[in-house]
Amino acid sequence: MTAMAIRTLDDLDAALTVDYKWRSTEMFLWERLTGRSRELERSALLRGGLALVYAHWEGYIKTAGASYLEFVSRKGLTVGQLRPEIAAVAIRSRIAQLAAEKSPERHTEIVELIRGEANVSARVPYDSTTIRTNANLNFATFESIMHSLGCSAHAHSAARAHIDLRLLSCRNEIAHGRAQFVDLEEWIECRDVVERIMKDVRNQLSNSAATHAYLR
Repeated sequence: MTAMAIRTLDDLDAALTVDYKWRSTEMFLWERLTGRSRELERSALLRGGLALVYAHWEGYIKTAGASYLEFVSRKGLTVGQLRPEIAAVAIRSRIAQLAAEKSPERHTEIVELIRGEANVSARVPYDSTTIRTNANLNFATFESIMHSLGCSAHAHSAARAHIDLRLLSCRNEIAHGRAQFVDLEEWIECRDVVERIMKDVRNQLSNSAATHAYLR
């Protein structure tokens, strides 16, 4: 199924909400399935369920961020009209190419590029590679992603240890085939943390679009 283009605020709200709802529903269905399982089945279900929670954590942040950038990209704005964080997304690939060459000439081109881009139509990328999670979305990476979107992860600072030391650590152990035990209470806590962050990301991006927070 081909995704609809995200041109309006309604389009963005729909995209953010639909993606949030199916992920949330799937996690709650997994909880119900696990709760009804026999003791011998439960351990395997919880291990798989933790990998599922991580998949939705990373998947939603990537998809929601890309949807917001598509909305901004389709506004036809210039680089100079965008807030600095999103302007940086628009030109970062060209800056990276020039910065990789360690010569004064290339560094001069970076300065000229930044100065000259203000009145150029912004080509804000929004493909699947734009939101960079490095296939291991820890809290620091989440903070960087939110910053690049002109949003904040500060409200979830208390969840840093939960994301890094519980969700990611356990998920990585499971992904590498190690015997990592997960109990139902721990699984629910991880799911609830991810659920709250997903909901807040949806709200922040929707509000940013509605209030034109992407503008300088």
